[in-house]
Amino acid sequence: MADAIISLVLEQLKTTIVDEVSEEVELLVGVEEEVRKLEGNLHLINNVLQDAEERKRTNDLVKEWLDRLKEASYDMGDALDEWRTAVEVEAHEAKNAASQKKALCKFTSCFSFRRVSSRRHIALNIKKINQRLDDIVQEKDTYKLLSTSISNTINQTQQRPETSSFVDVSKLCGRDMVKEKLLAYLWGESGEEGAGELIPTISIVGMGGLGKTALAQLIWNDDEVKGHFDKVIWVCVSNCFNEKKVARAIIQGLEKLSDSAAYGLELNPLQVLLERISSSIQGTKYFIVLDDVWDGKKGERWEGLKTTFKYGAPGSRILVTTRDVEVAKMMGSSSSQIISLEKLGDEQCWSIIKHIALEGKEDQNLEKIGREIARKCKGLPLAAKTLGSLLKTKTNIQEWQSVLNSEIWVLEMAQKDIFAPLLLSYYDLPPPVKQCFLYCVLFPKDHKIWRHVIIPQWMAMGYLGSDRNSDLESKGEEYFRILVARSFFQDLVMDDEKIIYCKMHDIVHDFAQFLAENEFGTLEIKSDHLTRDDGSKLRHLLRHLTVMVDKGINFPAMISDTEKLRALITLTGVGALTSEALCSLFNRCRRLRVLSVGLPDGTDHLCKEIPEEIGKLMHLRFLHLPWSNQLEGLPEALCNLLNLEYLDLTGCRNLKQLPDSIGKLINLRFLYTNGCLALTHYPKGVQKLTSLRQLRGLIARADRNDAKEFSLADLENLKHLNVLHLKVVGNSIDMEQASKVELQNIPKIWIFLAGSIQKEEINEALNPQKNILDLKFADDYWMGF
Repeated sequence: MADAIISLVLEQLKTTIVDEVSEEVELLVGVEEEVRKLEGNLHLINNVLQDAEERKRTNDLVKEWLDRLKEASYDMGDALDEWRTAVEVEAHEAKNAASQKKALCKFTSCFSFRRVSSRRHIALNIKKINQRLDDIVQEKDTYKLLSTSISNTINQTQQRPETSSFVDVSKLCGRDMVKEKLLAYLWGESGEEGAGELIPTISIVGMGGLGKTALAQLIWNDDEVKGHFDKVIWVCVSNCFNEKKVARAIIQGLEKLSDSAAYGLELNPLQVLLERISSSIQGTKYFIVLDDVWDGKKGERWEGLKTTFKYGAPGSRILVTTRDVEVAKMMGSSSSQIISLEKLGDEQCWSIIKHIALEGKEDQNLEKIGREIARKCKGLPLAAKTLGSLLKTKTNIQEWQSVLNSEIWVLEMAQKDIFAPLLLSYYDLPPPVKQCFLYCVLFPKDHKIWRHVIIPQWMAMGYLGSDRNSDLESKGEEYFRILVARSFFQDLVMDDEKIIYCKMHDIVHDFAQFLAENEFGTLEIKSDHLTRDDGSKLRHLLRHLTVMVDKGINFPAMISDTEKLRALITLTGVGALTSEALCSLFNRCRRLRVLSVGLPDGTDHLCKEIPEEIGKLMHLRFLHLPWSNQLEGLPEALCNLLNLEYLDLTGCRNLKQLPDSIGKLINLRFLYTNGCLALTHYPKGVQKLTSLRQLRGLIARADRNDAKEFSLADLENLKHLNVLHLKVVGNSIDMEQASKVELQNIPKIWIFLAGSIQKEEINEALNPQKNILDLKFADDYWMGF
């Protein structure tokens, strides 16, 4: 995980330097040199991180070294964020001062003093952290860590054990229906086949441990299959793809060569090997299994092999196993030819455990506990097999009960066996996507992960990059799709071909918790008095925390002691989040980037007003306060949060107004006020929020261009909107003002009419050319909630 953190800091460095130049702001002499030195240190460390991550499981000293590195990297990230914010604040205040010429000299004197003071603080902080990194860089040589290129070379043959075509059919449970479906594909006549056409390719897709290889082995070993095809070939591709090795394995299978006879084939040019394959399969009805195919990015390197396959006789088939649905598509499988492997039932998991642990014997006492253990497998055959092997060494009820009471992610055998295939998938992710995946451990098992909420949180944490002028939302969508394609997310709920929310498989959640260690975690509180274990947990969960509090229990004050928190999420019914508790939180946890305290049940969990101290959360980017029924107003200090990107006030039915200075939130990209029934207008300053992408619940006057209230004409400044929920107020339309509004570039628009204006009138005013693709009118109930 350290590689992901380092990559984020390097991205911050690059963006921060660009910002400094573009804003024509200079820091104190010597800071630039410190930053260049920092960049060099991080690159030196980054070269050995892969080896360090692999060795930390067995070497405590390397683990401690990585922990110190992550700590320093987080601190440096915060320091760079301070630097970047100072640059933005200076530029923003300078522009305001230039536009307000009165008392300019007095302002300039005060401003210059504060600017120098701020810069000196930032410079000293960066230098101090850099000294820590100097020590870490020097210490890395003590552990003889290998650079990435050397580490990759050594580990290429170790990462994924090579599979074979042999399987113990008696141990394969619950796959009879899938087997029959696969056989139907193999026997079926394909109308798409013909001269020059590619051979039909069937793909089995699923997360590691679901039994894809075992199922392919079952098909390959079937006597009917072997009788149906002239030649059957098994090729283990694995994650270290090499087209020559794959071609050699295919030739070896086609020509039934011994290992010694096949030795040296790879010395031939690839074209020679491909011609030999096409010659061997010419007119032959063959069946090839390509097991464990990985990187879809290497699609062009597969083209030669795929083209060669077409020379076989009609009726030939290819079977692919992969964890990634995009790889299946790259290999030529249509959607109807992709079989997504489902989880097993609890009864089937118990059958696997019983077969291994009890070896067919009956034991009523152990069976009762064993069935409960089978539920922990959550349908994963590999988990059932691993736990069965573990239970085989346990001979009494107490030992079985101990396994039942343990979290899977702390069991040594689970770490070695169940997590091994998941680690391969994890290590194959780009560094930022690793961070996105680990962040999801903050949500409890079986919790809905809403796509439209999780992506802005990733953005707030910096996982999507630091360049605010880029399309960060699209990058978040891409990362989300990668995690879906790699089977890290499941139980997808779709709407209009888009994922609304998903969940994580329990074993995947355990795996993420195993990787996250003490940086991400949850705290469940059932009383007003924290236990010693709770306090210990808080001291270690320094960065990202989810608090689950029983209804009626007050928000624990001790959480404010975790001063380095970057994300704080509350779930379930917090009894009373008082003004005092919030003051303490805002005064001490100043590194927060994500703060979510909203609950969907409408519980009166939040005080009437947010304290002014919220203005101290300089790093805050994501503020989630929905369904806060008591909340009546937001302080003007909220508008000092220059980095704020996401503000959700959905369902705050008693919220009466937004801050007048809201126009200062120049980086705000998402603003939600749906269901704020007491809100009568939007401040004029909203027209300055030119970074907005989604605006839900906007109230705009149609009858005049008001000096204090947001009016229809003000929409012309919000040019980056892609989602707009608009409430139009007034009994008439100022057509001159309405003509300034161009909404045709906004993909989705919903309008609610609160006055006597008719749909035809507003349609004529805002959509005279009928070029808005998706304009819908909503009733009040829909618009409110």
